[in-house]
Amino acid sequence: MSKGYLMALVKINNSDNFAKNYASVVGDVFAKFDGRFLVRTPNVTFHEGRQFDVHVIVEFPSIEKATEALESDEYKSIKNHRIDNSDTEYGSFMLAEGLE
Repeated sequence: MSKGYLMALVKINNSDNFAKNYASVVGDVFAKFDGRFLVRTPNVTFHEGRQFDVHVIVEFPSIEKATEALESDEYKSIKNHRIDNSDTEYGSFMLAEGLE
């Protein structure tokens, strides 16, 4: 079964609300579905393309488990805080299936 990877490139437009209502709780939500943050940082070296405020990669044991997390009531209860406090047209939020 292939792992699932949630990847996000976030351009934040309200850092206080984003941190308080989304970033501070999303780790606990994903942990319930065996999600593990591999990358969660503003510190990157840009080589090409757009610059973002936060770069995230979360590994799940399967694409199904990642989908379960994103469709859970727990995640749905905080999702709007990500959307309302970041520029979703500028950033990216995606789920990818791993190679193995």
